[in-house]
Amino acid sequence: MKLRSQMQLAGLFISLLATISPALASTWTLDKVVSLTRHGVRPQTNTEKLDNATQLEWPKFDVADGNLTGHGYAGMMQQGAYLFAQWQQQGLNIQSQCPNQEQFFLWTSPSPRIKATGKAMADGMFPGCGVAPLSVKAKYGPLFELYHLHESHPDQAIMKQQIMARIGTPEQAAERYKASTELLRKTVCAQDKPSCEFLDKPWGVKFKDTGKPKLKGPGELGATIGETIRLQYSDNMPISDVAFGHGVDAKAVKALMAMHAAQYDLALDTPEFASHAGSLLMRQMLSAITSGTELSKQWSGDKRLERPLVMLFGHDTNIAEIQTMLGMKWELPNYPANDIPPGATLSFARFHKAWSDQEFVRVRFEARTLDQWRSLSPLNNQQPLPHQDLNVAGCEATDVGVLCPLDTVVKRASHLLVNDGLQLALFQTK
Repeated sequence: MKLRSQMQLAGLFISLLATISPALASTWTLDKVVSLTRHGVRPQTNTEKLDNATQLEWPKFDVADGNLTGHGYAGMMQQGAYLFAQWQQQGLNIQSQCPNQEQFFLWTSPSPRIKATGKAMADGMFPGCGVAPLSVKAKYGPLFELYHLHESHPDQAIMKQQIMARIGTPEQAAERYKASTELLRKTVCAQDKPSCEFLDKPWGVKFKDTGKPKLKGPGELGATIGETIRLQYSDNMPISDVAFGHGVDAKAVKALMAMHAAQYDLALDTPEFASHAGSLLMRQMLSAITSGTELSKQWSGDKRLERPLVMLFGHDTNIAEIQTMLGMKWELPNYPANDIPPGATLSFARFHKAWSDQEFVRVRFEARTLDQWRSLSPLNNQQPLPHQDLNVAGCEATDVGVLCPLDTVVKRASHLLVNDGLQLALFQTK
């Protein structure tokens, strides 16, 4: 009888905790976050190129080509506040009001739109504190633009073999993307003059002087066009300007992104490219997530990576590299499979149980939907960021997401590592 009463009291206590705060009732506590975030909404990077190719005048954004828009800044501020609140609810021990800078490390690509994105998220997390992420003082930084520095050395023959195995013959690719090609032709090409000649060229792959793979044929400029249409819709541009009036809703925009999806699937999701371009970045993320554990002995990195919160800000290509090295797939609402929208975040979050010394990691990809971007709707527990967690053998579903043993994640993340760029200084600001 006494035991039953004790059990009833324990059950009542747990129920009460769950009523007060679901986070308090969890048996899991978050003690470390390492995140990688793409920049927020920007215009196309070369309007003149789009005008010339399509023989149409593309709508202008309110900022110069390639820069973060005001809408994009506001969205990333919201996202910073939302993510930080989520992490705090799950146990991350960092105060909200102007925390000691020894508790976090924010590092961005030197690209202006990415630096602005990092500042926006810092303003959202730590309003009024004047926190500014750090970056190298150069056009390119090794962590995010290794191939631009010609320090990434993939084997071009292997890359071509891996890519062409997915593309197939030019004729097979043309048939596979026939409907998408014709949709673009009807949507963004001038009908009264010669235009969009790229849509009639054969499919294939070429390599920039940096070694980065890029599709030939319809996918070459079609990928840029699909991304531009997505950005128009996301920035709340008038529907009459989104894809020249054809991007009427998220479903229509997704249909026009097929070539953009092809660039991810056929070119960037290539192990030979990802391992050489992404190993330096992956090593830092692994150094950060293993800090303070037994596994940290095999990873050396900047002491600032040992702080509880490490946030890195780069390009969609960087997330694609890490995704390929992890062998992770996702599909979020209203986007093509494996798409990496503006503001998308791939995070490693390390959890533990009070009575266990074993560490677990949630590897999560999350991003706003097209309509969440367009309306800048509030982000909260009722309207969360859509997400997908890595879920492989040995992982388990919990009330804080799918958790995997730390060593499982490390092994999975490190099997494609190479040594490109290891001799470079990474976190110097001079």
